[in-house]
Amino acid sequence: MLSDAEKEQFRKQGYLIKPGMLNARRAAAVAEEIDRYVQVEPRFDGSNIWKYDRLCDLIVDPETLAITDDIMGGAAFTFHHCHAARHDPGLAGIAWHHDYEQIPQTNRSHTQLHVLHYLDGLNGTVGDLLLLPRSHRSVMRRDAMSFLGDQEIPGTVVVNDIPPGTVIFAHSALVHARRPQPGGGERKRYFIDIAFMQDGIQWPSYGREGWRETLAALDRKLHIEARPQLFSEDAFFDIADAVARVHKVPGSLAMRLPEQAGATRPVSGAIPIVQ
Repeated sequence: MLSDAEKEQFRKQGYLIKPGMLNARRAAAVAEEIDRYVQVEPRFDGSNIWKYDRLCDLIVDPETLAITDDIMGGAAFTFHHCHAARHDPGLAGIAWHHDYEQIPQTNRSHTQLHVLHYLDGLNGTVGDLLLLPRSHRSVMRRDAMSFLGDQEIPGTVVVNDIPPGTVIFAHSALVHARRPQPGGGERKRYFIDIAFMQDGIQWPSYGREGWRETLAALDRKLHIEARPQLFSEDAFFDIADAVARVHKVPGSLAMRLPEQAGATRPVSGAIPIVQ
């Protein structure tokens, strides 16, 4: 599904923009479901996402899965989470951060992908997306750059002029921010993110409780015979347990690890993030 140029764009820059990937009718239908979603899921934690048919359809959208195949280099991958939000005028910004799931942050051996849907596009009136190209190659805490707030920094790419239905594929380690804007009348900023994790390691679960039940419910609803691992809980460990373990250990965690023969290598075929 991706051209060689698009693969190179993702490899080097850490993101790929597909303008108008969702047609107007589908985008409007999903937005209508989000209006209902935000009334009953105010935390936007995605734990009950399986109850919403149109959002579930986005998770297993054939074009999305085909592009994810290309980004993962044909390696298997597992769904991590999906949540949605309606950003109304006056929405606050979010400081620079990344969303790569790892405890603690030590490497980028495997790919995590965020698929970002902007149903109403962006036009500079509700909130801009700020990206820092190539930052997915660095290893840092999620909030390492949060002290910069949502201001532009050297190299910033401002995404504020994309048509409705645009989908952005971003490496989850890409540093990004949301810059607030004063508002554009009644215009809203419909936003969905879906995350997929490359198989080969265990990833932190999404949420501290109920994540196994969410995966099981999605598997019952959306199971694809050709992708039996798509909603498997085997790809994850419980994040609450992991955080508790880390917080109990004084000093450097490296000295607690047993010696291993050979270093962990990236899964063969995945789009590498090194030069």
